[in-house]
Amino acid sequence: MTRFASVPLETTQVSLLSAVRDAENTRAWSRFYCLYATMVGHFVRRLGLPNADADDVTQEVMVLVHKSLQDGVYDPAKGRFRKWLYGIARNRALAALRARRRRTRAQWVPREGGANLLDQLEDPGRDEAARQVWQQEWRYALLEEALQHVQAGVGQNAFKAFTLYAIQRRPVQHVADQLGISPSSVYVYKGRVLAAVREWVGRFQDD
Repeated sequence: MTRFASVPLETTQVSLLSAVRDAENTRAWSRFYCLYATMVGHFVRRLGLPNADADDVTQEVMVLVHKSLQDGVYDPAKGRFRKWLYGIARNRALAALRARRRRTRAQWVPREGGANLLDQLEDPGRDEAARQVWQQEWRYALLEEALQHVQAGVGQNAFKAFTLYAIQRRPVQHVADQLGISPSSVYVYKGRVLAAVREWVGRFQDD
């Protein structure tokens, strides 16, 4: 499940961004892409873009971001990377939503509240809903990345117990019976994995 278990990983967002600036560091770019492309893709879909348009926008955003990082366009002194990336993703999504609305005219009905979000996106002072969606997707992306990163460190039994109990919502006795451990051990393992996840997330975000 861990994507790059065989090689050292950049442990903070700053170190990952620095590594991505090296055009020859394909491993860093792969990890960067896995984290941020998934996040951007979910974000633009939740703004109402269908899959085909969302895929196109995601690719446009990632290509632009990659080039910008390598060319030094992003300046950490002017703000956090996530805020800068949000601006790019928001503007590209807005352009795609406008184009789609023009193509389909009044017949287009966006998905999952997309109309309200589009109205808010068109007014930079009223896009709080989109920012909240962005923050949610960032938390989801971080959690997925953290789980993949800590799996080896917490041990197979602990991670399996956590997955069954905390993610799949299996009853604690069922998890205990399946793994041949006590119910109290399931709670201990859950706490161990959560502690490792919190530690990893805190370190990665320490920029």
